[in-house]
Amino acid sequence: MSPSSPSIAEAIAPLRQALLDHRLYGQLKSIGQMRVFMEHHVLAVWDFMSLLKALQRGLTCVEPPWLPVGEPRLRRLINEIVLSEESDDTDGGGSVSHFELYLRAMREIGADTTRIDQFVSRLRAGRSVEAALEEAGLPVCVKEFVLHTFRVIASGRLHEIGAAFTYGREDLIPDLFGTLVAQLERDFAGCATTLRYYLDRHIELDGDEHGAMGREMVELLCGGDPVRQEEARTAAVQALQARVRLWDGIAESVAICPGT
Repeated sequence: MSPSSPSIAEAIAPLRQALLDHRLYGQLKSIGQMRVFMEHHVLAVWDFMSLLKALQRGLTCVEPPWLPVGEPRLRRLINEIVLSEESDDTDGGGSVSHFELYLRAMREIGADTTRIDQFVSRLRAGRSVEAALEEAGLPVCVKEFVLHTFRVIASGRLHEIGAAFTYGREDLIPDLFGTLVAQLERDFAGCATTLRYYLDRHIELDGDEHGAMGREMVELLCGGDPVRQEEARTAAVQALQARVRLWDGIAESVAICPGT
């Protein structure tokens, strides 16, 4: 990154603000509209886990025979994040992945899980991500978002995957989900308790721990190399642009949903 190039934080600032000011939040005024939101957003919850596992695969040894891989600090950072994302404590005791917790939240408010269930079923049957998206009949905005994520993963460039993961997800979530929590408090008091727990848990983890861990991880992966820094910046910007397009698509679907 040249001396005149913006930092990642500077480069993504307008996109972050566009997401925080997005019209979508003001549209979530009924349980029906919240259901539509969750039926779309659940795929972003799922593909986040795929970004996470791509990083774990690249930064640690996940196949026998075990061998020490890469920087121990990077191993520690990614394994700490995996622990809570894949097997977090629940409010009722026990452990659960955040994806499974989100599915519980969907069922609690009566959101339709048919398409996400079909998608996962097709993946288990060995279908590609692209084929499973098509066969499950998922909306265009959702398919495009997930396919962008998997293009980043397929690149195998860990500093770019880390930037998309950190700045497109972990570093963004506390502010983004804080807006949704305000919506729940205003329009759904006493309802959607599992969703509220999911959002609060992400705000707590990502605000206090995971965001900082992700930023350190990207810095270590770039290693002071200006080319890698520039590539990471581009990956972060593109991840947020993809999120804006997803939010635009969900907003269009919510707008035509009956307010029930």
